[in-house]
Amino acid sequence: MDLARLDIAQLDQLLMEAAETERKMPAALRKQRMCAWPDYPKDAMAYGYNAFQAPILKATPEQITRYDAALELVITRLDEQDRRLVWAVAHSAAFRQRGPAWSKLARILGLHDPRVVKRKYKDVLVRLYYLI
Repeated sequence: MDLARLDIAQLDQLLMEAAETERKMPAALRKQRMCAWPDYPKDAMAYGYNAFQAPILKATPEQITRYDAALELVITRLDEQDRRLVWAVAHSAAFRQRGPAWSKLARILGLHDPRVVKRKYKDVLVRLYYLI
Protein backbone atom coordinates (compact mmCIF):
# COMPACT_ATOMS: atom_id res chain seq x y z
CA MET A 1 0.00 0.00 0.00
CA ASP A 2 1.46 3.32 -1.09
CA LEU A 3 0.80 5.76 1.73
CA ALA A 4 2.44 8.67 -0.10
CA ARG A 5 -0.46 8.82 -2.57
CA LEU A 6 -3.20 9.14 0.03
CA ASP A 7 -5.00 12.43 0.48
CA ILE A 8 -6.56 13.63 3.74
CA ALA A 9 -9.99 12.06 3.10
CA GLN A 10 -8.36 8.74 2.26
CA LEU A 11 -6.25 8.93 5.45
CA ASP A 12 -9.47 9.43 7.40
CA GLN A 13 -11.05 6.41 5.67
CA LEU A 14 -7.94 4.32 6.35
CA LEU A 15 -8.07 5.12 10.07
CA MET A 16 -11.81 4.42 10.30
CA GLU A 17 -11.37 1.09 8.52
CA ALA A 18 -8.45 0.25 10.82
CA ALA A 19 -10.64 0.73 13.89
CA GLU A 20 -13.34 -1.52 12.43
CA THR A 21 -10.72 -4.12 11.52
CA GLU A 22 -9.35 -4.02 15.06
CA ARG A 23 -12.81 -4.79 16.41
CA LYS A 24 -13.22 -7.65 13.94
CA MET A 25 -10.03 -9.35 15.05
CA PRO A 26 -10.17 -12.02 17.78
CA ALA A 27 -9.55 -11.05 21.38
CA ALA A 28 -6.04 -11.30 22.79
CA LEU A 29 -7.25 -13.44 25.69
CA ARG A 30 -9.79 -16.12 24.97
CA LYS A 31 -12.50 -16.62 27.56
CA GLN A 32 -12.51 -20.08 29.04
CA ARG A 33 -15.77 -21.95 29.02
CA MET A 34 -16.82 -24.20 31.84
CA CYS A 35 -18.76 -26.66 29.73
CA ALA A 36 -19.17 -27.53 26.09
CA TRP A 37 -22.97 -27.44 26.05
CA PRO A 38 -24.44 -24.75 23.80
CA ASP A 39 -26.53 -22.03 25.36
CA TYR A 40 -30.21 -22.37 24.66
CA PRO A 41 -33.23 -20.31 25.67
CA LYS A 42 -35.01 -21.61 28.76
CA ASP A 43 -38.47 -20.40 27.75
CA ALA A 44 -40.52 -22.33 25.18
CA MET A 45 -41.74 -19.06 23.65
CA ALA A 46 -38.17 -17.78 23.14
CA TYR A 47 -37.54 -19.53 19.83
CA GLY A 48 -37.81 -17.16 16.90
CA TYR A 49 -39.23 -14.25 18.87
CA ASN A 50 -36.03 -12.43 19.73
CA ALA A 51 -34.50 -9.65 17.65
CA PHE A 52 -31.96 -10.70 15.06
CA GLN A 53 -28.45 -9.31 15.44
CA ALA A 54 -26.11 -9.73 12.51
CA PRO A 55 -22.75 -11.15 13.60
CA ILE A 56 -19.57 -9.15 13.07
CA LEU A 57 -17.65 -10.80 10.27
CA LYS A 58 -13.99 -11.72 10.55
CA ALA A 59 -11.33 -9.43 9.10
CA THR A 60 -9.97 -10.29 5.66
CA PRO A 61 -6.22 -10.45 4.96
CA GLU A 62 -6.43 -7.22 2.91
CA GLN A 63 -8.08 -5.42 5.82
CA ILE A 64 -5.39 -6.68 8.20
CA THR A 65 -2.68 -5.45 5.81
CA ARG A 66 -4.26 -1.97 5.69
CA TYR A 67 -4.66 -2.11 9.49
CA ASP A 68 -0.93 -2.79 9.88
CA ALA A 69 -0.09 0.09 7.54
CA ALA A 70 -2.37 2.47 9.46
CA LEU A 71 -0.98 1.33 12.80
CA GLU A 72 2.60 1.81 11.65
CA LEU A 73 1.74 5.22 10.21
CA VAL A 74 0.11 6.44 13.41
CA ILE A 75 2.68 4.98 15.81
CA THR A 76 5.79 6.16 13.98
CA ARG A 77 4.66 9.62 12.92
CA LEU A 78 2.45 10.98 15.73
CA ASP A 79 3.05 11.78 19.37
CA GLU A 80 1.08 10.14 22.16
CA GLN A 81 -1.63 12.79 22.53
CA ASP A 82 -2.37 12.80 18.79
CA ARG A 83 -2.41 8.98 18.71
CA ARG A 84 -4.97 8.91 21.50
CA LEU A 85 -7.16 11.43 19.70
CA VAL A 86 -6.96 9.61 16.35
CA TRP A 87 -7.81 6.19 17.81
CA ALA A 88 -10.57 7.61 20.02
CA VAL A 89 -12.23 9.23 16.99
CA ALA A 90 -11.77 6.14 14.84
CA HIS A 91 -13.17 3.77 17.45
CA SER A 92 -16.14 6.01 18.18
CA ALA A 93 -17.00 5.92 14.46
CA ALA A 94 -16.54 2.17 14.05
CA PHE A 95 -19.71 0.48 12.78
CA ARG A 96 -21.70 3.74 13.03
CA GLN A 97 -23.47 5.28 10.07
CA ARG A 98 -23.37 8.78 11.52
CA GLY A 99 -19.61 8.92 12.06
CA PRO A 100 -17.76 9.81 15.26
CA ALA A 101 -19.65 10.82 18.39
CA TRP A 102 -18.01 14.23 18.77
CA SER A 103 -19.88 15.32 21.91
CA LYS A 104 -19.10 12.06 23.70
CA LEU A 105 -15.43 12.39 22.71
CA ALA A 106 -15.41 15.97 24.03
CA ARG A 107 -16.65 14.76 27.41
CA ILE A 108 -14.11 11.94 27.53
CA LEU A 109 -11.20 14.18 26.54
CA GLY A 110 -12.23 16.89 29.00
CA LEU A 111 -13.08 19.48 26.36
CA HIS A 112 -16.31 21.41 26.49
CA ASP A 113 -17.05 21.81 22.81
CA PRO A 114 -17.32 19.00 20.22
CA ARG A 115 -16.19 21.40 17.51
CA VAL A 116 -12.80 21.67 19.24
CA VAL A 117 -12.35 17.90 19.08
CA LYS A 118 -13.31 17.84 15.41
CA ARG A 119 -10.93 20.70 14.62
CA LYS A 120 -8.07 19.02 16.50
CA TYR A 121 -8.73 15.77 14.64
CA LYS A 122 -8.65 17.54 11.28
CA ASP A 123 -5.42 19.31 12.29
CA VAL A 124 -3.83 15.95 13.14
CA LEU A 125 -4.91 14.54 9.76
CA VAL A 126 -3.40 17.52 7.93
CA ARG A 127 -0.18 17.21 9.95
CA LEU A 128 -0.06 13.47 9.20
CA TYR A 129 -0.61 14.16 5.49
CA TYR A 130 2.41 16.48 5.40
CA LEU A 131 4.54 14.05 7.41
CA ILE A 132 4.13 11.35 4.78
